[in-house]
Amino acid sequence: MSVGKAGPSDFDEIWALCDAWLPGAWSRGSLLDELKRRESWVFWVKGAGGLAQGVLFARSVLDEVEILNVAVAPEARRSGVARRLLSAVFERAQKEGIRRFLLELRESNAPAYSLYESQGFVVVGRRSRYYPGGEDAVLMTLETSSQNARPAPVRADVEVLENSAEGGSNYRLVLAVPDWPDALPGQFLMLSAGARTEVERTDPLLPRPMAVFRQTELRPGHTQVEVLYKVTGRGSGLLSNAKAGERLRVVGPLGGSFSLPPAGERSILVGGGTGIASLYKLASDAGEKGPVDVVLGARTEVDLMGVSRFESLTGVTLHLTTEDGGCGHRGRVTDLLPDLMGTEPDAVSLYTCGPTPMMRACADLASQAGLTRCWVSLENTMACGFGVCLGCAIPVKEGGFSLLCRAGPVYSASEIQWEGLP
Repeated sequence: MSVGKAGPSDFDEIWALCDAWLPGAWSRGSLLDELKRRESWVFWVKGAGGLAQGVLFARSVLDEVEILNVAVAPEARRSGVARRLLSAVFERAQKEGIRRFLLELRESNAPAYSLYESQGFVVVGRRSRYYPGGEDAVLMTLETSSQNARPAPVRADVEVLENSAEGGSNYRLVLAVPDWPDALPGQFLMLSAGARTEVERTDPLLPRPMAVFRQTELRPGHTQVEVLYKVTGRGSGLLSNAKAGERLRVVGPLGGSFSLPPAGERSILVGGGTGIASLYKLASDAGEKGPVDVVLGARTEVDLMGVSRFESLTGVTLHLTTEDGGCGHRGRVTDLLPDLMGTEPDAVSLYTCGPTPMMRACADLASQAGLTRCWVSLENTMACGFGVCLGCAIPVKEGGFSLLCRAGPVYSASEIQWEGLP
């Protein structure tokens, strides 16, 4: 008996299993989309002769996994197939720092209830008359003890310590955030559009995603979190009016992060526009691994963000570019990349965040140079930050879409279907 992860290439066999064992649970189209999702976990068990004996569908959301379906062939039931499938899920969860499992099942499904209870799941609620025919759904959850578990995001109204203009449309916002778990390089937070008031604002209704720029301990239990942003519309305009002492709604840190380079390897970080803010933490941490070149670009000198903070980092060589030549190299960030990448692409990691055309150009140059480790942090519009609204879906090369806020914002450049991005 062997357990493996299923993907799009296994569609025909998985569809046959679902058609036989989970009738009506999936259409052909929805099943194919599920197999293509980065956040989808599909495991199956094969027995002697390679015959499929069971399949499990689950989906990850931040630090949680929801188990959607488990099905076992009638002839293989009570032989440990379901336990093997759950073990595979738990093993992956341990590696990825999952904190919680969720599921629902029919009240009459005594074998499944007994299985989940034996694995530590507990009942946390019911959904009355949830299934066709009026049967209740039992809600169960399991809290994990993974040492790799990521801290839950903070959801709080936090104090504004400073909100200052830094030239042009650039602003630097400093917040005092209680119980803040250190953000990893590339993570972001969601900020209310303007200060909180006694009357809840509904226009604009949605929060704004912002990169975590810097974080330092302020006092016991509180962290000073800095955000760099540009005023580009009504929401960011209201945010720029927030004054010291007022409060903003914060949810974060959210999203995935950049992977640090191997020890001794050289890193090249390329930032443009507000994407510069996503790279400071990465530059600081990567500088402890090996030499780092940071290339920052903008249209004019006044549009460059956070330059003095990058200059203060040790082990980092800073390169500036402006399109008008007012500061540093006259031209674009990509002008400097061929020389920086050099002739040993296997010893270089490239990271980039900024406008989509800039990141795509960086990815193309990396591919042409034979550089395989190229990471991009996308800046597409998002509304909720949790994968509920589905508004941040991006096309991926393997087919289908990936939700930026859940599976990203950091991706390998080779995963992205660039032609489909706005």
